[in-house]
Amino acid sequence: MKSSLSTRLTLTLLLAIVVTAVLVMALSNIIIRNRFIVLVAYSGQRAAQRLAPVFARYYALTGSWEGVDQLVALYKSEAENLPAMMMQPALRNRNADERDAIIPADERLLLLDTEGNILADSEPGTDNLTLVPRTIARSGVRILVDEKHVGTLIVMSGLGKLNAYQTAFLRQVMLFLLVATLIVALIGMWLGRRQAQRILAPIKALSQATQEIAQGDLSHRIPVSGDDELGELAVAFNTMAEDLEHQQELRRRAMNDIAHELRTPLSVLQIEMESLEDGITEPTPEVIAGLQTELGRLNHLVEDLRVLALTDAGELHLEWSTLDLGELIYSMLDRVRSSAREKGVTLSAEIPEGPVFIEGDSRRLSQVLLNLLSNAIQHTPAGGSIAVTLTQPAIEIGQSAAQVTVRDTGEGIPAEHLPHIFERFYRPAVARSPRGTGLGLSIAKSLVEAHGGRISVISAEGMGSTFTFTLPTRRHNTA
Repeated sequence: MKSSLSTRLTLTLLLAIVVTAVLVMALSNIIIRNRFIVLVAYSGQRAAQRLAPVFARYYALTGSWEGVDQLVALYKSEAENLPAMMMQPALRNRNADERDAIIPADERLLLLDTEGNILADSEPGTDNLTLVPRTIARSGVRILVDEKHVGTLIVMSGLGKLNAYQTAFLRQVMLFLLVATLIVALIGMWLGRRQAQRILAPIKALSQATQEIAQGDLSHRIPVSGDDELGELAVAFNTMAEDLEHQQELRRRAMNDIAHELRTPLSVLQIEMESLEDGITEPTPEVIAGLQTELGRLNHLVEDLRVLALTDAGELHLEWSTLDLGELIYSMLDRVRSSAREKGVTLSAEIPEGPVFIEGDSRRLSQVLLNLLSNAIQHTPAGGSIAVTLTQPAIEIGQSAAQVTVRDTGEGIPAEHLPHIFERFYRPAVARSPRGTGLGLSIAKSLVEAHGGRISVISAEGMGSTFTFTLPTRRHNTA
């Protein structure tokens, strides 16, 4: 039979409480019983010490122990027997301390001779009591008359023997401990149940939220009930759900953008091909060039998607080689110089005189630089400028990096768009281009990270943008 986690947790807590309570009860029983017996023995020995002078006086007056059994029987009696005891010649002149030396009625009194034989017993015939010399020496009180040992007095409780009253007292204490244990167990079961419900409530909410997300409701969240581990679990789950919802939105938007980007050149190609087929349009060089342009856009989009897919899968092949990053920057500036001239934008570079060698894929790094420079030219108005800077900052002790900065004086990026600028197909309204796909910066980020580097942007609306990427000067060991 399958039991719920709540039941198992409750039973586990209850078992722990019951076992603890039973152990405490058992240890308490042992400790209380041992300490009580020690206390009883001490009390019995003190009583024997108080009675010993009385029996010494008896022996001194009579010169023997003859008739002492009657004294033992009387002395064991309670306070109502005192008048009869006072009539005994040996006790008639007792002092105050001797008169106070009365023992309880249920206490057993033994008088032994010097050999350890029992001379008098307040409860004769009770049992065949055998006392060894060691017990007599430890628990008995020697009776001395004129410095002479004439006998030994033993109060039975001094041997650690419990009488009926003391046994009943211990039984009541143990009964109290048992009742207390049962009460603790019941309280523990109630508290365990409450605690199990409190612990499992967020887990049940998490299970329900997981089912909701599995069914496609990525907007579902669970309440954070505290700052403990369960609260951290709720925060982690909500963060995961937010990321999944964000990724789903990105995928949905990516599919829409891909469909849109494909539809435009395909529609143009279809119309042109139908026009050519129907004889409406002549296959002039201009028409063929337009078709080739649309095919180039399709090929560019497909290639960008392929690069991103390979990067996500960790299968992007990089042709590593040692290259001079400064020369690569100059070649990319030469490549876009005509576009910048047509736009009326000034290009400049600040590059160290000596070579800055790094290990990387020149084709992929050229793609990164080309994306950044093309974006800067596109979003910088006539009369603006673009500056490329190459430096070598220290990233760790004994290690340096190559840092490339592309700074423009263009329209800038609004603050609300900055966190998403490297997302795929993300094109803010101020940055839309009829020729862009929204993949350039995402590809640049993926390629820089594939080289073990990082890329960032600083921008303000109307103040231009500064893109910076940093590459290690040595190839990271990926083996």
